[in-house]
Amino acid sequence: MNHKERQLAAIRHEIPDRIPVDAQSIENLDAIGKRLGIPGTEVMEALGMDGVCVGIRYAGIVGLDESGQPLTEWGTPRYQDWGSSHVYPLGNADSISEVERYAWPDPARYDCTAARDDAARFSGDYAVRGPRFSAITDPVCLLLGQEEALVKMVWNPVVFEAVVENIFRITLEATRQYVKRFGDHLDSFCVWEDFATQRGMLFSPEHWRRFFKPRYARLFEVVKSAGKTVWFHSCGDITAVLPDLLDIGMDVWETVQLHTLPISPDTLKKEYGRDLTFFGGVNTQRLPFMTPAEVAEEVKRCIRSLGKGGGFICGPDHHIKPDVPAENTLALFRTAREFKAQGYTG
Repeated sequence: MNHKERQLAAIRHEIPDRIPVDAQSIENLDAIGKRLGIPGTEVMEALGMDGVCVGIRYAGIVGLDESGQPLTEWGTPRYQDWGSSHVYPLGNADSISEVERYAWPDPARYDCTAARDDAARFSGDYAVRGPRFSAITDPVCLLLGQEEALVKMVWNPVVFEAVVENIFRITLEATRQYVKRFGDHLDSFCVWEDFATQRGMLFSPEHWRRFFKPRYARLFEVVKSAGKTVWFHSCGDITAVLPDLLDIGMDVWETVQLHTLPISPDTLKKEYGRDLTFFGGVNTQRLPFMTPAEVAEEVKRCIRSLGKGGGFICGPDHHIKPDVPAENTLALFRTAREFKAQGYTG
């Protein structure tokens, strides 16, 4: 199998020739390249990555922040240092009219050209996903502030929902354009929605079902109608709403942080593995402090629990940060790639 065939087979819950491997981000590429004697740009191929992610950018007019840097399309500072004064444009909004008057981005101004060219270049050999943008939750927090968003959700739900709906309207139209422009070069539509911590969700499942689930369902419907897989990123423990996400069509869950969940890996596979593909599993918080042998054993445990019958893409459960030894990153991907020879039968 080539990279594309391998990853798509796993998503279809078929048995690939080996466990597919992938990663959100590897931030020690230069160190790995030095260890292998190759340029950092060649490391991803050397690690055997089976998928690539292509993004988009907003090409509309945006303002500048106090330091002269371009704002996001939402009119918020792109980067804010810890301890700095945060700017939340709708944090004080207390009426629907204030929300409606805001200078919302134009969904037609998202530029897919470069990403589409990348997707066309990779799609013959790799499983392509994108655009990896936040449908609702990140823009809500950029515009309201996280604390104010949680307060408004409970005490001023009308204004909160007005903000959510305007964000969703833009995201939905941008999604329609994205899947149409990419056509057959896109395999999975990647949505990035963080609403949980390692100890559970940031707010109640009931609030999630009221404000978010119906909108995700509409978004997923657009993706499915275009023949694409729904690849959903959400960190932490989202088990309280995992059945809901399956109900509305999630295909791949990125990223599975096993150490945060209230159930065992075997139970996760038993309860959800028939319909859901798991991506991740290997604890990146421990990677800097493990030996290569310990990394290899953790990879094997993940594959034994989550890989049976397909439906598993092995990799780090978050970014591999620069403090991770190159040998540990190499051990992670080498062990996963070679596991079939050690007895993997699906």
